[in-house]
Amino acid sequence: MTTELDSLIRSVAPLSDAEALRPVPVDTRRELLEQITAADTGDATAARSPRARRRWTIGLPVAAAAACAVAVTALLVQPTENATRPHPGPSTSVRSGTFDPRPVAALSFVKRKDHIEVRIKDPLADPRRYEQEFAAHGMKITLSTVPASPSAVGTIVAQDGDDGPDTRRIETIEEGRCVTGGGGDGKCLRGLRIPIGYRNTTGITFGREARPGEQYSSTNSAFAPGEVLHCFDVRGLTVEEADRRLKQREVTATMFHWETSNYGYTVARDKLPGNWYVTDADPWAPGQVMLSIQKDRPVIKNSPYWQALFKGC
Repeated sequence: MTTELDSLIRSVAPLSDAEALRPVPVDTRRELLEQITAADTGDATAARSPRARRRWTIGLPVAAAAACAVAVTALLVQPTENATRPHPGPSTSVRSGTFDPRPVAALSFVKRKDHIEVRIKDPLADPRRYEQEFAAHGMKITLSTVPASPSAVGTIVAQDGDDGPDTRRIETIEEGRCVTGGGGDGKCLRGLRIPIGYRNTTGITFGREARPGEQYSSTNSAFAPGEVLHCFDVRGLTVEEADRRLKQREVTATMFHWETSNYGYTVARDKLPGNWYVTDADPWAPGQVMLSIQKDRPVIKNSPYWQALFKGC
């Protein structure tokens, strides 16, 4: 760091943590930025991981360490002259150019004539945040999320009992196209319409994106639009043939399911013969499926449900 740069930092360096938050003169910020960006970074920049991301830091530990941080942060977040002009919009309780530590809402609430539309904004939020935000709107609703296969992500996958004196009912917001085992070819359930003043207690479960290696808790068919085997049929193939075909899509058949007159069995690949036939496929985890199999060659179904699964293929 140059002597001039050291002098600039000393000119804005605070004597205490409280003083560290005072604004830095515009000319000083501009001059410091020019010297910082003009400095030769050498190999240090090239060695930086492409995945590295800046983290916001709330609070300044000591005044000495804060001096440089304040100078650089002021350069980065100080609003321009135009940005400080008043604009119509929501609350102005937070000063322009400062960091607001309040968490982003996990849910969105839009009031309509006789109901409130609720959509999930953060599918990975702590479930307690959902409950708190519902409670802030006078609702006794719990919301949880489960790992879901791609076509079920962002959709309502379950609803618990609707208990209470309110005779009104929660309705779903239906958008897009989803092919489900229970509903066939229809709309995706993307949100809720909750009557204003709703007094009952209920629970809602949404599907979220699974983490790598995480087993799905809610799925549609592996052949459904958006799923890993859409337009890629393996029905009627033997297990060995299906294994080879799945490799073309970098998919692994992790588990296998078959049924007898009394029981159903779900086992790993090494527990069954390779000459049985595939009748169906379900998502198991990212990049993995479970194949339904039987000993005899199956008759390939062509019901409206299966036609919907392969529509457009």
